[in-house]
Amino acid sequence: MSTRNLNALFNPRSIVVIGASERATSLGGMVLRNLMAGDYGGKLLVVNRHGYDQVHGVACVRRVRSMKLVPDLAIICTPPETVPKVVRQLGEAGVRTAMVMTGGMSRSHSRNGQPLMYAVRDAARKAGIRVLGPNTIGIMSPSTNLNATYAHMGVLPGKIGFVGQSGTVCSAVIDWAFARGVGFSRLLTLGDGMDIGHDDLIDYLAEDPGTRAILLHMEHIPNPRRFISAVRAASRTKPVIAVKSGRYPESEYMPQPLPDGLTQSDPIYDAALQRAGVLRVNGLDEMFDGLESLSRMRKVRREELVVVSNGVGPGVLAVDRLKYQGGQLASFSEKTVEALQKRLPDYLSVRNPLDLGFDASPQLYADVLEILGKDPAVANVMVMYTPTLLEDTLHIADSVLKAVKRQRLNVFTCWLGQATVLDAREAFYEEGLPTFFSPEKAIRAFMHFVQHQRGQRLLAETPESWPEPEVDRQEARKMVQRVIRSRRDHLLHQEARQLISAYGIETLETAYCDDEDDAIEAFREWGGPVNVTLLHEAGCHPFLEETTGRGRYKATIRRLNDEQGVAKACRLLLEQYRKHFPNSGFLGFALHQTDAHLGGIGFSVGITRDAVFGPLIVCGSAGARVNVMTDRRVGLPPLNMNLAYELVSRSYMYRLLREYSHHPEDDSRGVCQTLVTLSQIISDIPEVRGLEILPLLFGTEGAVACDVAINLGEAVSPVIKPYPRELEETVVLKSGREVLLRPIRAEDEPRHLEFHESQSPETIRYRFFQYRNQFSHEDVARMVQIDYDREMVFIATESTEDGDERTLGSVRVWTDADNIHCEFAVMVRDEMRGEGLGRVLMEKMIRYCRARGTLEMVGNVLPGNESMNGLARALGFKVTYNDDEEVMDLRLSLNEPREDWQLDRVDGELPPI
Repeated sequence: MSTRNLNALFNPRSIVVIGASERATSLGGMVLRNLMAGDYGGKLLVVNRHGYDQVHGVACVRRVRSMKLVPDLAIICTPPETVPKVVRQLGEAGVRTAMVMTGGMSRSHSRNGQPLMYAVRDAARKAGIRVLGPNTIGIMSPSTNLNATYAHMGVLPGKIGFVGQSGTVCSAVIDWAFARGVGFSRLLTLGDGMDIGHDDLIDYLAEDPGTRAILLHMEHIPNPRRFISAVRAASRTKPVIAVKSGRYPESEYMPQPLPDGLTQSDPIYDAALQRAGVLRVNGLDEMFDGLESLSRMRKVRREELVVVSNGVGPGVLAVDRLKYQGGQLASFSEKTVEALQKRLPDYLSVRNPLDLGFDASPQLYADVLEILGKDPAVANVMVMYTPTLLEDTLHIADSVLKAVKRQRLNVFTCWLGQATVLDAREAFYEEGLPTFFSPEKAIRAFMHFVQHQRGQRLLAETPESWPEPEVDRQEARKMVQRVIRSRRDHLLHQEARQLISAYGIETLETAYCDDEDDAIEAFREWGGPVNVTLLHEAGCHPFLEETTGRGRYKATIRRLNDEQGVAKACRLLLEQYRKHFPNSGFLGFALHQTDAHLGGIGFSVGITRDAVFGPLIVCGSAGARVNVMTDRRVGLPPLNMNLAYELVSRSYMYRLLREYSHHPEDDSRGVCQTLVTLSQIISDIPEVRGLEILPLLFGTEGAVACDVAINLGEAVSPVIKPYPRELEETVVLKSGREVLLRPIRAEDEPRHLEFHESQSPETIRYRFFQYRNQFSHEDVARMVQIDYDREMVFIATESTEDGDERTLGSVRVWTDADNIHCEFAVMVRDEMRGEGLGRVLMEKMIRYCRARGTLEMVGNVLPGNESMNGLARALGFKVTYNDDEEVMDLRLSLNEPREDWQLDRVDGELPPI
């Protein structure tokens, strides 16, 4: 995750093309011709071992070492076996950025048997060169007249950044976009992506003022932690739309073993992209439709739609597609109905979809939009028109455009036909009003807009707080470590129950028996009814039903009421065990108090692990149903209550619960709390490879785990960094006041809002450089919902008399993608002045940033903020006055640069963070 040297890739002042010749089939020659045809204004040079004087009029030298300049960008188009050597030579010459366009390097091998692309990666790392490719189509940047590709045509200038994986797909995108009038700020492909990856480019484009939206095409995500972190940051300010190809095993670029309990890998990508705030679409056509809606439609709170057309048929087609995709029609208020009845002919009914009649005039369209604009229940309007002999399509379009300018409505259009409506569509496009060729495409684009808005709202929602159970985490970890030391890869049934019980998940009371006689003795003590389960080693592993077909025989016999029934059940279970699992060690029997007193719909919830994405939370049905119903939903930890509810609500089992449970709200809450607890187990005990609770039922006190299985593996952390509990500490201030210093959580939003609103106007001005008397939900949500990989906020809290917490102060840093600079901001309550809390917070943050390797801490302070300027000097900051910004610049060295490029960044002008 680094933008190091990427400016030389996107804005090179000089370029050398290595391997270019005047042969028609020369890859380097194609690139050179495109550079010249695009009027590239920088210096050009060619390197070719044949020693031409020039190639296409550009000076040529025989060797890299013969170059009389050090180019910003080197473009390598030589045969595969020569590329590693060329990269090493470029490094020796001082070149720091290169594109390797040569293909076939994943199939060509070096002497040690590795594909050549790995030799390129190793050479680049040793030489300190950033490399795009191998097998990249190159890069286009129309604003600087840069076309360093072998593409068959250029692109229009625009505000869209496109990052692709495949060169052939990118060629199609270029052609397609040109035909639709879509322009780009930057366009490139990764190819094999051995060095520069999606995350690096997303970080760059997120900060690029010329890019307003980012389009991604990907076949795989090699480093999901870096990718998700980069996209989460970018999607807060710019729409990010992605096409992920390889949805099925037969089409996957790099097939990976499926995680236990899952039958497909694509839902994992769905979960990851949704969590990152990305709109995922199903193809290139949908990508541009989604871009049309996200970049041109107005953001509104309501999702319901009004369909207006000059005929019944088109409106019905639109509504069919809307309902199919889960959309909703808006209802008209009585006042709106009355106004429409006065304006429409008597023979037309006022209903949604709204038919204006085949002879609808431009004025009628304008009047209807004006009426709808006054209805607070109407937010989104799809305006359709089918050509007739009575009206000119362009006149109707002009009327709609004029009406829309006077409205708050989110309006998009669908002019049906082709030959006679092109001028109208062009008029809409020029005015920035979304327009589509068919009702199906229009509705699909609108629903992309709706889904993106839902996803953004979900990520910004304040999660519900709930009293976490007191957990002895050290004891739970000790138990797992004991199991690992005994060289077992699973927990015994009683150990698994003990672990989840320690985390507050209720379990059934259980007696463990060595044989049939012990089972009968336990029954005598308890009485009936009871359930009897046979325990064996294979049965200690989760998701056994999906991998072994265990559901075809009885693992548990339920509701036994006498000793004879218990004895008979033990014999039957032994018989089936010997038949189905003859090589699995016998571990005895377990007697449970019957679950007949429990109700609700039985869920399967648990933890599984993917080779790429690491730990996952799963939820849904179980056994044969998981395959037939495809009902095992996937979420990425860590989860809060909002994210857990979103995960649960996607399952078919949730629909059954809502329909048939006697207490649907309580039961839903119980499932969500269990999922959040499983998420915490992943954070605390990363050795847990898999965990399945089957089934999860519901009692009067909440969810109850009837059975549980846990296996272990190598410690693996979630791809999204969880709440760093290890950074919590209690400190005592000068007055003896005891406060807790800890990282901020999303659940802190209400207290953080109160903290800001309680401050004096002057304190707010010192913190935000302006007077503010209000903070919106969106403002505070961004403050508290942070990515612990890129940001950190420490807050100081104290307990209140009602058992809640009160925020006393906060310190925050934003870190750039290269971990060079972090920018800080600190604020404490006015009443805390003189307690030394500001210094305590700053010292904790300095220790944290120094430990994570950040090189320099920077900040800006108003000259009148004497207390902060004095504290900065006391902490060792260099404080200087900035004439241009009229602020005090604060800089503190945290770590020494280890490489030249880091030194250049520290000494240079501060980049925006």
